[in-house]
Amino acid sequence: MPEDKEAADDQKDPFALNISWCFGFNKEVGVQNISPNSSKKLILYAAGHTGIIYDFVNNTQTLLQGHTSNITCIAASGNKRWVALGDNGPDNMISIWDTTSGTPIRNIFNVGGVMSLAISNDARYVAMISSLNNEFIIWDWTSENDEPLFRKELDANPQTFLTFNPENSSELASNSLHEVIFYHFDDKNLTVHIPDLPEKDFNKPIGNFSQTAFKTGSTEALAGSKDGSVTVFDNDGLAENGAYKKVLKLVKLIDDPITVVTNFDDLVAVGSKDGAVRFYDSQLRIKNWYGTFDSGRVDSISFACNDKNSSESDENIKAMPAESTLNAQPFVVTDFTISTDESIICHVPAKTNQVKKLLQEHDDAVKAIDTHPVSNYIAVGSYCGLLKIWDYIEKSEVNSRAFGLGNEITAMSYDKVGEFLAVGFYDGTILILDSTTLETISGGEFSHAKALITQLAFSHDSIFLAATDLDDTTTLIKRASDSENEWNYIGRNKAHYKSIVNIIFGIALDSNVPRLLTLGMDRNLVEYDILNSTEDNLIVMSTDKIEQSATPVSCAWYPPINKEHFLLVANSEYKYKLLNATTKRCRKTLLGPTHGSHIQKIVNLAYPEDKHYIAFITEDKIGMTTLALDGNPHNTTALLAHCDGASNIVACPNSRFLFTVGGKVCRMWEVNPDVLHATAALGGSGLEPFYQLLEGGKEGPLAKEMEEYFYYSQMRSQSVATTKHRKVGQHVALEEVPNIMRALGFYPTELQVQDMINEVKFSQYVDTGKTVSEIDLETLIKLYCNHRPVFGLPLYQVYDAFSTLAGADSDGRIDRGLLLSLLQNKGEHISEPELAEYLASLLELHGSATNKEDKMAVVVASEAGTTLERVLPEIIDADMFTGHVLGFMPAAIAE
Repeated sequence: MPEDKEAADDQKDPFALNISWCFGFNKEVGVQNISPNSSKKLILYAAGHTGIIYDFVNNTQTLLQGHTSNITCIAASGNKRWVALGDNGPDNMISIWDTTSGTPIRNIFNVGGVMSLAISNDARYVAMISSLNNEFIIWDWTSENDEPLFRKELDANPQTFLTFNPENSSELASNSLHEVIFYHFDDKNLTVHIPDLPEKDFNKPIGNFSQTAFKTGSTEALAGSKDGSVTVFDNDGLAENGAYKKVLKLVKLIDDPITVVTNFDDLVAVGSKDGAVRFYDSQLRIKNWYGTFDSGRVDSISFACNDKNSSESDENIKAMPAESTLNAQPFVVTDFTISTDESIICHVPAKTNQVKKLLQEHDDAVKAIDTHPVSNYIAVGSYCGLLKIWDYIEKSEVNSRAFGLGNEITAMSYDKVGEFLAVGFYDGTILILDSTTLETISGGEFSHAKALITQLAFSHDSIFLAATDLDDTTTLIKRASDSENEWNYIGRNKAHYKSIVNIIFGIALDSNVPRLLTLGMDRNLVEYDILNSTEDNLIVMSTDKIEQSATPVSCAWYPPINKEHFLLVANSEYKYKLLNATTKRCRKTLLGPTHGSHIQKIVNLAYPEDKHYIAFITEDKIGMTTLALDGNPHNTTALLAHCDGASNIVACPNSRFLFTVGGKVCRMWEVNPDVLHATAALGGSGLEPFYQLLEGGKEGPLAKEMEEYFYYSQMRSQSVATTKHRKVGQHVALEEVPNIMRALGFYPTELQVQDMINEVKFSQYVDTGKTVSEIDLETLIKLYCNHRPVFGLPLYQVYDAFSTLAGADSDGRIDRGLLLSLLQNKGEHISEPELAEYLASLLELHGSATNKEDKMAVVVASEAGTTLERVLPEIIDADMFTGHVLGFMPAAIAE
């Protein structure tokens, strides 16, 4: 094994999920050719928040990880060994890497966001322009000092490009659209100079700059403009140092906008909007011209390392392409790489004119992915209308189809044998493609939906295809029985009044009949009668409300771990719920992952029968959980997947790999469940992980309080006032559970109470045929940890609810009588006696009343205008209600 490969393997972190490959790149960030010599062919580009060193000869990737926001800038030293990467996010930083080993050498944190970045040719200095305050900062990163050498806030427009003088590391230049700034520093001082742009002298506007470069072997600098000219700067005659420059002349080079200006030895390389790369000599005379690459506007040009110690033989020089001049001398440059605005990277070998496309990726958001059920293929579709099929084992492109602009791909799904690939589009069109040729099958186009297709799914027997769209409508298509390649439209149904978050096929118990269900943000789980549905009539079989306050966000069939068949639902309150697959009733509530945001999507991982896992994505993370679910947080791991948002996740058939998409990048993750088991073991067994969820842990006040309430509940069941001998056992009656929960500060609704009681009551019914009437302390602790709100009750939710009750035009104020009426008639039913009892407790109206009946009588009587009017004003606002009635802190303190 090569030495550098061993070093890279040593650095590999043994996570349960490891990035194995990245498809796609950030087209806004220039690509660097970091080939150190003629034997290695390497390029460096950014894929989201990860840097990629791509060996395009051996088709391998080295991943440079550590940033938590999208990389915005890349710079390389002259010998290509050292590279700097910068990002522009909340925890922004600059990272410096050794490309020979792929290891990080130094990180510079909290730099204010990187607008532009440069590293000196000798690799000693790193400089940047901050996006936070347009500040120029420079470090000697090779020293042990973390403080920058100089920093200067610029009184100019945001500088979008920064570069070092390759022949003098103490000189730099930057530019915005309207000005060029030159810098010079020594041991003591930093000089910053903005030359005047004497438009009157040249009788034409000067500006619209794109990039700046220093001319080799000269004191001149060149700034390319969008009018196709370059502005030439040179030292002022009275200049103290190289920062003091003035405009020398304007030279018109081409008619198209100049987008890139760089140099190679004494040549000036210019990239333009027409997709061409032109080379000029020191007098700005054309030397060579690589015509349009047919790949879009040139956004970056980067040359391989120019090893001046190794000279080309005369034979090799003569074999190189000729200049575009009358002399037609050999044109000598190193290999170079360009990137374009169409997300294309091209490589140009020095010895030939044969341009090679290294990568052609999606240049718009990627939302649609799916894996082939049999082959090692993944289909990736994006809003730019490009569909690509990759062999994810060989890391090679298998096929592609460009549907063109205006044909945004929003959803995809393979059928269960991999014969067809269904593709959904932004305009509601659904195409059924031959999965091999990617051609639309005869009669395979359906345009019944009029809104963006959000999801597609095939039944287990590949007979039915269902789709959901942005109009909250479900569409069903069926494969004709008389022709295996013919598909017919069945019908559509708007069974939800809010967005559909999941569409899922299943199989009816003890049969092979497919079931179709959709889950919506309206909290409804809808099942369709697909067998009896006729043309243009998709029949709804049942509609079940499965949530009370939370919003369901995803669902999947729970693996057959139990005898009972479950549907697993994740909701917006960081909970999992197991629903009986037949009755749709909640059978268990469990604590879900709490990694920054709630789950967005869950998928099953297919492993041998003794191992079961699910994978999920949150807003920006990917995670994995060991089954069976019990609420133990140590059974879950998660890490950053896409800093700009994860939009989809799928698993390959053997679940060895997971694939996520976010932005314009698709990431391939290798699954290592052994690491997850090891991590879970470190978290402890039995009740230990659940005690860690309690404030203070096992020895904390909450755990002690829970034990006290547990044993006090046994006393309650035996009557508190009795003088008889008490029996203290290991169980309490299920009816005591709500009282214990409320005593602990968790106030469940009546539905939540019923779910908790039923969860314990029927926990053994499938196995024994008997119900449970008592609960032990261990089960009580787990029940509390799984059911209580993850983050408590934020005061803003109380204020939002109160504002809703008061009405939009009420200025947050509500009539006392209306409030009491709403409390009794809206939401869960509260009877008048119950409301009287609650108000008696909250407002302490009962005085000397000693029993429930007396307290109720006091409050009910007070409605005639005595006590209640004294403690509750006629008009109530949110501050008064939360502070005086509920006893919460005032809004000002809460905020």
